[in-house]
This record gives sequence, structure tokens and C-alpha cells, in this order.
Amino acid sequence: MISISKFSYDNPRYKNLLARGSSIPEEVERTVKEILKNVKERGDEALYEYMQTFDRVDIGKIGLMVTEEEFAIAREKVTDSFKAAVQKACANLFQFHKRQLPKGFTETYANGAVMERKYTPLNSVAVTVPGNMAPLISTLCMNLVPALVAGVPNIYILTKPKADGSIDERLLYVADYLGVKNFYKICGSQGLAAVAYGTETVKKVDAITGPGNNYTQMAKKLLFGEVKIDSIAGPSEIAIIADEKANPTFIAADMMSQAEHGTGFEASTTFCTSWEQAEAIKAEVNRLCAENGLVDATAKSFENYGDIFVMDSLEEAVVAVNKLAPEHAEILAEDAEALLPGLTNAGAVFVGAYSTEPVGDYFCGTNHILPTCGTARFSSGMSVQEFLRGYSVIHYPENALKENADSIIELAEAEGMYAHALAIKVRK
Repeated sequence: MISISKFSYDNPRYKNLLARGSSIPEEVERTVKEILKNVKERGDEALYEYMQTFDRVDIGKIGLMVTEEEFAIAREKVTDSFKAAVQKACANLFQFHKRQLPKGFTETYANGAVMERKYTPLNSVAVTVPGNMAPLISTLCMNLVPALVAGVPNIYILTKPKADGSIDERLLYVADYLGVKNFYKICGSQGLAAVAYGTETVKKVDAITGPGNNYTQMAKKLLFGEVKIDSIAGPSEIAIIADEKANPTFIAADMMSQAEHGTGFEASTTFCTSWEQAEAIKAEVNRLCAENGLVDATAKSFENYGDIFVMDSLEEAVVAVNKLAPEHAEILAEDAEALLPGLTNAGAVFVGAYSTEPVGDYFCGTNHILPTCGTARFSSGMSVQEFLRGYSVIHYPENALKENADSIIELAEAEGMYAHALAIKVRK
């Protein structure tokens, strides 16, 4: 399934990786535009119709929101071990994310002018989380914790209910444990339209975050400007830099951890320095997939974007990974710390044999909502600042204005902004 080849920048397999994107078919865009228009114009009527058409959900029968009784049932149904795992993971997330809170400041100038920088939380946020097939519990935590740390007062969750109208009890437990009780039983582009525009029963929000399919991602893209969004998420990816002493079993398992998402567009790539190591890694991928029943889950992704490149040096590997700018990068090498400063274009970097990517996905405290498809060159992963708004406060006294009036007028008139200049002149 996996390709082994000598690395070069002209290698077709490497070019294939560079060309990956999160493009969404035009027909999806057309469909989503129509859905957004209808929900904006017809509100609940359109929302409920689309939930019935696309998701076979009768909101009138099951209710729009999760009830307190449903939360109570979830608390009883989940296991104590699951509760403990969630609590430990959330404690780590809170500890790491609290350090991200920006501090405002005040700067006083010699002329008495005082400038301030302040931060305030967004008033309302909607978090969309798939939940009907494989409930993304960790993703719910990754969205809720930074929003809570930021101090967002109104947080809403959107999840597709099951056929009977219920929500997975593990998702409900996470929301309940974190104190977020505004849990809508709506989803998809119609659900995002409802929270972006507001309907008779759905509250309008300031921002939308969270993953989803092409229809969800397109809705986020089209709604940007009406609301803030976090990003347009693409398929998962990992790039591993490994020396000849790195454990091929560890590398194989880490490659599989991304390929198993199963869309066929996930990228699992290793950059190593010998053909022997490359063959050993490939053999371990085949063995572990067969022994653990993961052949079907990983085959399509490995065929499309599963690569082991043989490099002339680890330093060359760092340059190649920076050019890819992957969501996740791992360094499994004796001199990992020496390579680390050069590896700058990645959503998250995992250093050492035991810093495996799933540690970041679930538990260690960093956020797993990360830039994909090369966007780590210019964007960052989820943080507390996603849920904050920064603004400036200007205290400009009379003497400061008169001292600098001529300079301000000069700049305004250079731009042809004569009313701007006039606002200064009348105060001279």
C-alpha cells in the first residue's frame, strides 16, 4: 500500500503531497448556498425541513435541545473509567490553555497620551461536533475548554442526533462535566445557518468552530463575515522524521493513526535515511494493519498519500517537512532536540519516541484542532485567542493633539481625506 522512493523535490509522490488541498466540489457549494438562503429567509420552518430531509430527524417530535433528564441519564450510563479519563484530559487542557490568556497593557507617552490594549471574550459561540457515527469526544473538549478559559458566556453545541433523537452519552457527559448545557439536536449546513442567522428558536451567535463534512465546511466558508469561523478543516496528516535507530513499529503505528480516518485523503509520510529502515517501516505497517483489522480503514489513504522517502540527511528531511507544512510532525531521532529549532512549519511538533501524535489528540493539554493541507505555513491551531476579541482604547489629551496636529493633517491630506484633516483642524 505504501510507496517507498528516493526523495527529491521533483519526485512525483512528493509533488502529490504538496498538491493536496481541501477543495470542495462545486455542487456542494451550490447546494449549501440554497440551504443557507432558505434558512435565513424561512427560519425554523426550513431548518426543520432540512433536518427531516437530510438526517431523518423530526425536531418537532424529539425536541430542539437536550434536556436535563438526558444529561442525568448520560451521567449514569458512562463508565467511571471514561469519566476519569475525561477529567484528566480536561485538567491538562485547562492547565495549558490558561497560560495562553493574553495580558492587556497600558502605554503612557511623554505628552500625556495613554494607549491601552484590552481583550474581551466573544459573547456567543457555536461548536459543531459530529456525533452520530463516531462521537468526537476529544474534539468537543478541544473546542469547549479554550472557549471556557476565554470566558465566553454563551456556548452552544450542535450535534446530529441518532435516529431515536438521542445524543451519544459520552458527548453529553463531556458537555455536562464542563457545564455547557445549551446542546442543540441540529447539524449540517442547515444547523450552522440557524446559529449564524438566528431563527425563531435558535440563538444567533458570533462565531462557529468545529469539524464536519464538506457541507459543514462549505457552510462555514460561506458564513464567514456573518460570523467568525475557526478554519476550513482538511484531511488529517502526519510527517515523521526518523533516523536509523528509530523503532519502525512506532513509526508504522503513528502513520496508521492518521490513515485510519478513512476518507482516502489523509497523508501519512515518513522521511528516513536508509532503504533498510524504509522497508522495515513498510513491513510493520502491513503487519500491524493485518493483525489489528485495519487494512480496510487505512488502505485508500496509504495508496493515495502513504509515502516513505529515503533522504540524504535528517537536515534535508527538516527542509522537506517545512515545505509540506503538515498538521502533525514527529521527530524520532537521537538528535531530535538539535533538529527541533529548524522545524517551524507544522501545526504541532512531537519530539521523541514516546511523544506519539495521539497523546496530543487526546490528553497532554495542547489543542488538536490544527491547520491542514499546508496552511501551517501561515496559520495556527486552536487557542484561547480564537474566542477573544482585542481592541484599543485611546486617551489623547489636548496638548498631545495640538503638538501633533500638523503631522496628522499632513498624512490625512496626502490620502485625500480632507474631512479627517478637518476634524484635527477644528481642534487646533
